[in-house]
Amino acid sequence: MALLNKNLIHRNATFLDADDALKSMAAAMVKNQYVKSSFVDAVVNREHQFPTGLPTGGIMVAIPHADWTNVNRGTISVATLKEPIVFKNMGDPEEDLAVRLIFMLAVNEPHAEVTLLKDLMGIVQNQATLQGLLDAKSDDELFNRLEDMFRDVTVDTGEKEQLK
Repeated sequence: MALLNKNLIHRNATFLDADDALKSMAAAMVKNQYVKSSFVDAVVNREHQFPTGLPTGGIMVAIPHADWTNVNRGTISVATLKEPIVFKNMGDPEEDLAVRLIFMLAVNEPHAEVTLLKDLMGIVQNQATLQGLLDAKSDDELFNRLEDMFRDVTVDTGEKEQLK
């Protein structure tokens, strides 16, 4: 099963704030039947309690997610932002981070989240990779770059699959 869906990739998106981004991205996941309607409130509430902004260097990211019980099937929604929006720092909730990329995770098994976060951390720590996502000139180009990044990642079992 494919991890990415073009309907869940948002290039040069504009949101009012973090809550607006979370609700919009989660609503698209609901519409495409990846998550239950409960996911929308769950991801917003979780973000308020446990912020997901990461100070990854020049290009900041957020990795919002909600409990697996709200998920029908695993996926990742990605938004590149036209203008940064403020997320709280995961390590220091008092600190505001100007986030340019959001990776919203929906995992359908309790152990899979840790594996996916580990895989994603390797990706988001590479500023050149993040810049490449922001520089994508079309929706297709962004989707193709994301497909390349996530080629060896799955959220269905939490295990990596090598596509050779």
